[in-house]
Amino acid sequence: MVEDEPTVARLIADVLEDEGFDVDVLLDGREALDRAARQQYDLVICDMKMPGLDGQHFYKSLERAGNPLHERFLFVTGDIVAAQTQEFLKRNDLPHVAKPFRVEELTEKVYRVLESKVRREAPVTATRKNAARNG
Repeated sequence: MVEDEPTVARLIADVLEDEGFDVDVLLDGREALDRAARQQYDLVICDMKMPGLDGQHFYKSLERAGNPLHERFLFVTGDIVAAQTQEFLKRNDLPHVAKPFRVEELTEKVYRVLESKVRREAPVTATRKNAARNG
């Protein structure tokens, strides 16, 4: 979970932990990029607008580095009405949840992204306990 607002980050982490996921919370895009280079994750949930390294640049950095994590991305954004945000999400075919969101909407999207990961990597199966973080 990469989100610069601690309250929002903790809320999302709590929801996912209640679902049985292991969640790391990072409040800074640059720290998240460093962590993604050193540790394996099954999914990134990322805010679009953050100071420093925003979600769009975080995603593009992972893609340029060839980090497969860029294929397992879910954006959480309050900026869905901005044309630039819409164009970026559409061009890259990226799933997203608009703030404010319902908990069910978030968990449904998380499972959908993880299921598409499993289909691409078959015959690997994901378990709920390690679906958010490998290791």
